[in-house]
Amino acid sequence: MKIRIAFAASALVVFASYAQAQIPYPNVGTIAPSNTFTASSTGDITGYFVQGGAASGGGASDLDFVQMIDVTTATSSGWLFDNQTTGAGASADFGSVHAGDTLEFELLNVSLGDLVFSSVAADSADGDNHAYSVAWGGGTLNGALIPAGTYIGMEDEPASFSDFNYNDDSFVFTDVSSTPTIPEPSSFYLLGSGLVGLVEYGRRKLRA
Repeated sequence: MKIRIAFAASALVVFASYAQAQIPYPNVGTIAPSNTFTASSTGDITGYFVQGGAASGGGASDLDFVQMIDVTTATSSGWLFDNQTTGAGASADFGSVHAGDTLEFELLNVSLGDLVFSSVAADSADGDNHAYSVAWGGGTLNGALIPAGTYIGMEDEPASFSDFNYNDDSFVFTDVSSTPTIPEPSSFYLLGSGLVGLVEYGRRKLRA
């Protein structure tokens, strides 16, 4: 009996791992916090396709491609991974980098007239962040064995009619690290100035 229970439990774990198609974005409907991506080691970045269109069992109806830009060296991988014909687990070489290089990930939506959406909000067609990122420890995603790396789920529609669930197209990139983007010092200054102004306004109202 104990053996049967243990086997059943193991089978459930394997099934759950196999059934996980993507890593869900926890705040659907809101724009994901921006992250800064950097190369964690010198060498080639390998990208693994997780899910997109019909070939991978996904629901993305638009034709999309993805590329990696090495901002430090001003080089690009070029557009890769046709999301309508690429299957889960397919890999591609996104180019050679040096440890510490700043990286950017862009999605090209061909169906919407070649609109570009990026992990850098300022470079997106609508000015919003279109990449959700989380560490991936390795294992099975969407039925494919994918090594450890950084998982990136991307939204392929503009803010005007996007659901911001960040599951239109998803990938895992090896040797890429992700850290929350820290606002520019000027942003903190403006925020501080605004708070000081509110406090002063409140004091004047009390004195009046």
